[in-house]
Amino acid sequence: MSRSVSDKEMESLLPSHVGVDPSARARLLSVLEILRVFSDEKDGLTAKEIARIIGLRCGKEPSENTVLDDLRALSENPPFGMEIEPASKGDKRGFRCVRRLISADEAAVLVNLVKTCKYLSPDQRDSLSAKLMEAVPLDKQDEIVEAVYVDERQTNSSIDVFRAANTASKAIREKRSLSFKYASKRMNGTVSEYEIDDEDPVALIYSFGHYYLETLPSGGAGSKQEPRFRRLDHMKDVSIGGRMRDRQKAEELSRLVVRETSEKIDMFGDGVCRTLFLKVEGSHAKYVYDAFGYDTRFEHIDEKLAVGYVCLRIQLSPTFFRWLFGMAPNVTLVRPRGLTWARRFSGLSSCDEKKLIEIQDDYDKAIARIDEQIKAFGEAHGVFGRDPNKATADLSES
Repeated sequence: MSRSVSDKEMESLLPSHVGVDPSARARLLSVLEILRVFSDEKDGLTAKEIARIIGLRCGKEPSENTVLDDLRALSENPPFGMEIEPASKGDKRGFRCVRRLISADEAAVLVNLVKTCKYLSPDQRDSLSAKLMEAVPLDKQDEIVEAVYVDERQTNSSIDVFRAANTASKAIREKRSLSFKYASKRMNGTVSEYEIDDEDPVALIYSFGHYYLETLPSGGAGSKQEPRFRRLDHMKDVSIGGRMRDRQKAEELSRLVVRETSEKIDMFGDGVCRTLFLKVEGSHAKYVYDAFGYDTRFEHIDEKLAVGYVCLRIQLSPTFFRWLFGMAPNVTLVRPRGLTWARRFSGLSSCDEKKLIEIQDDYDKAIARIDEQIKAFGEAHGVFGRDPNKATADLSES
């Protein structure tokens, strides 16, 4: 059914300038704005109702036929990504704006995203939010987050992350190499920059709150070089190089991006993916989900003891060890307990003796690395007056 607009709705939702100018051009734009604000896929407005609204605003109501001509012109020539559905014979819904460049709900989502984006400056966030808010009706604006504190400690305000991402994306699309400066801050507050010339871009990645670009150093398919993960907020003066990238190697790596990203904790791995098992107390399951993803599955859950076990495919890294140390003793590494035990986990249903030896070796390697890290920490800080192996035991269960 077509709807009627109350005086209260008109005053609160319709911009004050709409309908004031009685000229033909201004009236056409007023008809469009009235439809945008007060109609949707279900409920529309008749030409008579639109004429009434304009008459209330300018003091002179246009004829119904005049408004009908405007509505037909708009439906035949839809502007600004909008689509006006004309009222067919017998259709009592009236004229409806069935599609628009951005819906009120979409605008509300975008406003919330912009307000929490740490890669935009405060001025950029305010400016973009204000423009998006114009697409949100007043009655929906109370659903949008108001003030948000954005923690900018890990951001570099001198680098435009999205400009770097756009250039990298274009290089990937055009299958060309990339050159840039990589910046890092010294302890005295100065910033060092070194030139990275001619790396092949593979894929853009967003992981753990940071944007990364996977690149392949120059050297070709026969090169021993491993792919690198460059943080975009460290990349300056990004430009597309003149050399065509190594297509075969880059495409091979791009097919592995999803798997490799899930195996690395914040992109700092040792290059070897290992299968590791964690024993987790129920109170700390949420931290496992936060760190490794919400598709993580627990097995061998003991409701009475409130513990479960999870299998991870990850690379040993400082980030992983830091996380594990912080979670102890509620989360500990465990050695796989046999074939039947291991086969309960996803991806290991056909585990054989050879595979079991391999994953047991992964556990041994992880414990050895932890032992090295703890001993190095103890020597550096002079904190060990006891056997450092006791500290390793706190992080593992034999």
